[in-house]
Amino acid sequence: MASCFVSAQTINGSVYDSISTLENIKITNLSSKQMTSSDVNGRFSIAGKIGDTLHASSLFYNEQKLVLKDYHFHESVVIELKQIFNNLDEVQLITPHKETLADIETVQVTLKNQFAEDRKNNPHLYSKQPTTGGIDIIQVIGLIAKLFENKDKYVAPPFVAITLQDLEALIETSQLFDKKLLTNTLNIHEDNINLFLQYLEAKTIDSELLKENKEVYLLEIFIKSGEDFKQLVDTFNAKNKQ
Repeated sequence: MASCFVSAQTINGSVYDSISTLENIKITNLSSKQMTSSDVNGRFSIAGKIGDTLHASSLFYNEQKLVLKDYHFHESVVIELKQIFNNLDEVQLITPHKETLADIETVQVTLKNQFAEDRKNNPHLYSKQPTTGGIDIIQVIGLIAKLFENKDKYVAPPFVAITLQDLEALIETSQLFDKKLLTNTLNIHEDNINLFLQYLEAKTIDSELLKENKEVYLLEIFIKSGEDFKQLVDTFNAKNKQ
């Protein structure tokens, strides 16, 4: 036992994903059972020796193991983690085409040009018709133009994602989205409420769903996300018990 401590040295390293450094990643020396976590800059330090296995784990990332070699003690260890994606993240939403103001104006210009060309080539068809019968083509053109002018001009609101602060305020003030919903209905442990809210924030939910008439859609997201979150927590806990 004494020889193990004599040969143990400090390992310095950093944890990243594909975007940036990672904070609060659990680093465990599986050989000595010593544990630490990465700081705000993704850095960590832990004691180890050649042949020890370091284990990096987090709720939202696939675990990574590293067997220590001699050169690891002479340079900074770099551990890269890959994020866990659930089925919801793989769904691609296809937005149906909405007719824009530019589309409507293009059609109007095209129609007017076509009518102007036809009127030039067939002036007799556009002479004023007697009041006793016939169709006033000029009037028809005017009616068609008004149809386009009066068409609803839909402008989509800019997308703004719900923030962690929005979610915290919602839990504090809403009679529906309160802590009882999280703990009793969704079975989120009280110690994991803040982590669950961070999980929701990472899903970039449209802030439009915070409106009262959209509560049912937001509730559906809460329920589905609660199920996915519990699966992640259970998987994480099961791996740590091994």
